[in-house]
Amino acid sequence: MKALDPTAIAGRAFVRSLNILLKFARLYGFEHVRTKEQLSIAWHELSAAIPPASEAGLLLGATGTQLLLDGVPLEGSPAENQFAQLLSAAGLGSVQFFSSVTEDELNRFARAFPTGKAKPAELALQLKSALSDARGIRINEICFVATDSRMKGAGMAAQLAAVTLGDDSDQFKRWLNDPQKLLEMIAAAQGSHGSGTPGTGVGAEAGADSEPGASVSGSPSSAGAGPGAGPGRGRGTSEPSEAEMYRMLAVLTNFGQIGAGGALGSGAANAVQEELSQLPASAQNILKQALAELATKTSNAKPDQSVLIQLAEHLAIRFALERFERGEVKVNAVRQMLDRMNKEVENLRRILGAHEDKMSDAGLVVESHREIMDRQFWAAVPESGKRAVLLSEEAWCIPPRNVQTYVNDLVKRGNAAEAVSVLQNYASCAESEEPDARRKAAAGLSHLAELYAKVDPKLLGEALRHLGLRVGLEQDAELQGLVSAAFVRLSQEAATSRHFAAMEQALDLVVGIEAQRPGIAQSMRTKMGIEERIPEFVEEALRARQASTGLTNVLKLLPQATMEQLANRFNRCTLRDDAEHIANLAADLGEEGLQHLRSTVRGGPVVEAAEMVGLLTRLDPQAVEVFLPSRIKNFPRVHQDRVVRQLSASGAHGRCRILLELLDHVDPLVMPMVIDEIGVTADREALGRLMNIVDSDLPADSSPYLRVRAVEALGRIHAPESIAALKRILEAKKVFGWANPQELRISALQALEKLDPAWARAFRPKSGLTNPDLSLAPLEIAANCKFVRQRRHTRVRLHKPVVALSVNLKENCRMEIRTVSLAGGVATIDRHLPPGTSVQLKLQLGMRHLQATALLRDYRSQGMAFEIVDMTLEERGKLRRLLADNLAPNSAVEELAAPAAASEVVAVK
Repeated sequence: MKALDPTAIAGRAFVRSLNILLKFARLYGFEHVRTKEQLSIAWHELSAAIPPASEAGLLLGATGTQLLLDGVPLEGSPAENQFAQLLSAAGLGSVQFFSSVTEDELNRFARAFPTGKAKPAELALQLKSALSDARGIRINEICFVATDSRMKGAGMAAQLAAVTLGDDSDQFKRWLNDPQKLLEMIAAAQGSHGSGTPGTGVGAEAGADSEPGASVSGSPSSAGAGPGAGPGRGRGTSEPSEAEMYRMLAVLTNFGQIGAGGALGSGAANAVQEELSQLPASAQNILKQALAELATKTSNAKPDQSVLIQLAEHLAIRFALERFERGEVKVNAVRQMLDRMNKEVENLRRILGAHEDKMSDAGLVVESHREIMDRQFWAAVPESGKRAVLLSEEAWCIPPRNVQTYVNDLVKRGNAAEAVSVLQNYASCAESEEPDARRKAAAGLSHLAELYAKVDPKLLGEALRHLGLRVGLEQDAELQGLVSAAFVRLSQEAATSRHFAAMEQALDLVVGIEAQRPGIAQSMRTKMGIEERIPEFVEEALRARQASTGLTNVLKLLPQATMEQLANRFNRCTLRDDAEHIANLAADLGEEGLQHLRSTVRGGPVVEAAEMVGLLTRLDPQAVEVFLPSRIKNFPRVHQDRVVRQLSASGAHGRCRILLELLDHVDPLVMPMVIDEIGVTADREALGRLMNIVDSDLPADSSPYLRVRAVEALGRIHAPESIAALKRILEAKKVFGWANPQELRISALQALEKLDPAWARAFRPKSGLTNPDLSLAPLEIAANCKFVRQRRHTRVRLHKPVVALSVNLKENCRMEIRTVSLAGGVATIDRHLPPGTSVQLKLQLGMRHLQATALLRDYRSQGMAFEIVDMTLEERGKLRRLLADNLAPNSAVEELAAPAAASEVVAVK
């Protein structure tokens, strides 16, 4: 490995010291002792980096966040990167330190940097002011390349080359990076071998006698023709053949080998002149013309890479462009020609690529060399040529980045119609007969997906149609993958941009592909990104209340995913209007979506079936009545409970009949809630079954608690047919007291107060029931309530919290109840329990206990809700007295003004 030059090491040390100096100045000021010491250190390191006899000095450049020392990137720390960023933001290209620099000038240079917050533009002004008379430091906003008049004599140029280079190989390498010096070498070769006579053409005069800044015919300034757009055609110079062009590229590669081989300057110059002398005169003139154009472009800026590489690329692009403009080759042949010449140029890049490799490692090179040549060739094509190619069958040959640039320019100029035509034509290339055309077009469409959506959303649908047709027909596996990937990318863009017509087009095409290639279609569905956005689309449709036609059509094409999302949203509704809107949207999806609900309830997984019941009951209650009773008996209790609550919340007119069918198939702990929901429906169809339960004809394994709930249900139905049965319950006696339990009698009297108020008032004094016993009656259910579920019993806020302990769990929990009713309440709990858990509760009421079975519901802001599903009638009487005692005149009572507990509308998971 080559050892670093001592001056280079000192230069890197100076850059670090300079950065530290500026940091100390910001922290302590320039008069602090540490700042002065650091200034002295930086001065000594700068002196070591610039030998006294050096003319070039030390060049410190900046590009972005990268510092460059004599053009070589420095691997700096974050602080040095910030220093580079400050220089770049101030518009400073580089700082030149000459051997004549003094310590005072370095001090003034450092003091020009602001110590506090300042705008970057102020830095450039302060540096100019501080160093206005400095000779050792120069601030470069634009780098100038010096030229002279030594080119005017070929013989003189040859002598100067040998004298100036001497034995300095490094000086020769610098000449290879200066187009003016290369022009001198070519002129010297022509002068020494007699090839520069007037009979050889005009190239010698155009290259050697022209001023470097003069405009050359066909240069970038000529009618937008781009670099090298035929500079020799107007001058009578014959155009080179393809073989001669490859010969010129080989000569430039040999130049690079000579320069990189470490040959001495004079010997290297002779070798270069020998190589040049072997070229035909026309080729030498073409080289001189190209160098003259290159010198014009780089006369005011330092080249960003080796001049030999720039020259090789310039010649290749100019040759390809001229043949294309003459109509000798088509665009696809131009790309092939550029690829072949790019291989020749690659050899030169490998020889001279050490500097480029460092730039690449520093993250400064993004495009590949082939992309750069494509871009440069496209920039050189005239506007008319670009338009003709992009509207032809060979548009696929143009790299998508160039297509994007051209279309964006059209849009900026207000020519949207032509931009649409270009993109339509490019998309049609996906159905070309040539495999390579389909390959390039598919890759380009993936790159241009966002552009298609931005220019005109309808273009996405057209492009998808071309690609969708090819997916089913493509036989080559690689091509099939590329076309499928482009189709997926455009579909994703349609979903992201909310272009529903394009999404509908994509989904329709996938259905067609599925008939031919189901595996590919399934893979494409999962990647398109439309199904995963169904929740967003559903929410958008629900917010809009009136979904757009395009959105509804997309949802129809994805009935399963849409129905599942709608079912989940339906189950979470608390307002009746929201539930109705969701049901209407689900009905708009058509028979296929409804069939998915039916099949899930009939034979789908238990969890999914339980979630679909509510929406299906709203849309097709007959299907639920047929499928559900035979399945629900095998459901776990938590899912039976879930199904019953959804049936009630659905609001369907036929739900009472379904609940009656389910009563004998559900768990005994779920039966009280079934009876309660039957009463809420107020459907007279339930009278017969309720009367039987009141008369002690109970379902299997049920408890007497069910009779109380049945009496309450009869009171809500307002059926006069039940009056006689209720009176019998109240009036029946035995030898010592009443025949029926007190809780049953209380419920019967409260029901009769609604059915036969006069009789109830007359019987109340002799009923043996007190006012506190009758103070808590079931709440009326409003027929037009805006809430999906309503509270069934009054909740009472207790004066003192009641502690309840679970006694049936492996790890029992402690609950503190503050709000409670005859049907349930809300409590804080000392550990998490999943909703739907059944708990046997023991409530501490002073010296007494109260026991009940409850199902835990959802968590709320106040705690966790629970619902009482079973208890003895004696225990219910204790609970009633507890609530009555807390009904003081100022006690807080939660009446019907609120919806049902959140536990009654939120899914049990």
